[in-house]
Amino acid sequence: MSKLTDDILSSVDIVDVISRHVSLKRAGSNYSGCCPFHNEKTASFMVSPQKQIFKCFGCGKGGNVFTFVQEYEKIDFWDVIKLLAKDANIDITKYDVDSKKLDHYADEKEKIKRIHKLAQQFFVDALEKSSEAKTYLQEKRKLDTETIHHFGVGFAPDSSYDLWNFLKGKGFSDNDLIQSSLIKPSKNSDFYTFFKKRITFPIFDTMNNIIGFSARVLDPNDTPKYLNSSEHPAFEKSKILYGLNWAKQHISQFGYLIVVEGQMDVIALHRLGFPVAVATSGTSLTEEHIKILKRYTDTVYFLFDGDSAGQNATQRALSLAYQQDLFPKQLILPKPYKDADDLANSPSGKEHFAQILQEAEDGFSAVFSYIRTQYDITSPIDKQKILNILFGLVQKINNISLQQHYIQLISDTLHSPFEFTRSQYKQYSQNEGKTHGRQKQQQSTLYQPSRELLFAALFYQDFFEQHQETPTLWSMLLALKEFFLTLDNNPLTPLLETKDQEIITSLNQHQLRWEKEFDLKTEEKKIQLIKQTLGQTIKSLIQQTLKNPHLSHEQKQQLLTLNKDFSK
Repeated sequence: MSKLTDDILSSVDIVDVISRHVSLKRAGSNYSGCCPFHNEKTASFMVSPQKQIFKCFGCGKGGNVFTFVQEYEKIDFWDVIKLLAKDANIDITKYDVDSKKLDHYADEKEKIKRIHKLAQQFFVDALEKSSEAKTYLQEKRKLDTETIHHFGVGFAPDSSYDLWNFLKGKGFSDNDLIQSSLIKPSKNSDFYTFFKKRITFPIFDTMNNIIGFSARVLDPNDTPKYLNSSEHPAFEKSKILYGLNWAKQHISQFGYLIVVEGQMDVIALHRLGFPVAVATSGTSLTEEHIKILKRYTDTVYFLFDGDSAGQNATQRALSLAYQQDLFPKQLILPKPYKDADDLANSPSGKEHFAQILQEAEDGFSAVFSYIRTQYDITSPIDKQKILNILFGLVQKINNISLQQHYIQLISDTLHSPFEFTRSQYKQYSQNEGKTHGRQKQQQSTLYQPSRELLFAALFYQDFFEQHQETPTLWSMLLALKEFFLTLDNNPLTPLLETKDQEIITSLNQHQLRWEKEFDLKTEEKKIQLIKQTLGQTIKSLIQQTLKNPHLSHEQKQQLLTLNKDFSK
């Protein structure tokens, strides 16, 4: 096995592999770029061609080419081996790692994938034997044989034991089958098949491994309409997009992705000639889903139902997307089309959908248009409800200029002076997301002392480097930083060792907000602002540290001097 991995490492260039996904620039003997694993404005992601490793000094991720591909593609190690071996024209079969040995070495995820591959064969065979299921697909859903085959559509028969017996016959234990989520234990210590009398849609990862199923009822009176595989070691719903395994092959041609609500919508858009649709499986769109979309393209469309549930889903999805600097557009199906499947069954569906794409509306504007139909903008109460929704979206945007753009849009549409609307937004930001109620007597949330802000000021490299033009301030902060790092019991250690992505994201947002203010202030004002913001936090840390009985007299004097400097 080590021979295979060694040969792959010596045959692929990490710079070549990473540059397919990250824009890299020469930085001395290394290459640098913006990290694909977290949001950042200043490049802190480094690649060393000499050492064949990468390292992000923002989020801490690092490793070799195997690590990068596994983290970026969200696939298992064995899939990384296969992918890079193919890239390097290395024939795995020539190594002492045949399929049986691969099975021996593979972890539980590999076993689950084999179970799902066999289950898929079972469901496909069952579909061939079910005239009821074939009639439903071909006559009611208008799917031809080629489409059914391409998407691997199958049928789970109305039996509690057929699939269980089939998989047991392949040598898997009851525990293996339960872990796959295809078989469930019953109360009487027996087992039953999770999917029964349902059309099945296999869910693939980006390496075309089947890792789960979504299953739709045949009888419209049955509930629930859809059942999805439970999560297991190979299937995390928050990280899997149905259809991405097909869509990624066409992104370079189309240049965008379309997020829809379900499997039939994905299939419908393929039928219309737009094979770039993806959907979640049994969960709402998550932050991880957004990050996956952004890895493939910055152009994303949302096509959700036009009802209130669909509109709420759009608002939630936009909120997540804006935090990742992704700005999707919304597609709206005209009447009489109810959904993409309905459009696919129309003779002129392809032309209509091409027109719908051309008329796509900016996501924020589309939400604004919809909520204006739900509220009376002449009513002060309704107007505040509208502002709360819109300001909630604006607040998720990292870019100050874009924030101002949308505040201007709100101002123009509601016929309100820009400065007044901006002050309302500022109050919203300061007052726990509300534009009404008594405003708290406190500093702006932009400048409230917090451990994240202190961490940003002292240790966040991008932030630190961008504000070196205030030497007096930074000499004080640097002295404080260096002092704390000399202590055995450093009160900042938990911050330095944090791996919490939410804190990292928060730091980026603080950095963006601070830049806006710092650009407009003199050095004296900058020092004053930092003191106001961090003063209490720094003093608290100093007082806490002074209680350390192991401090030397010299260290205590250093702390007291720093405390005095920050109190001036």
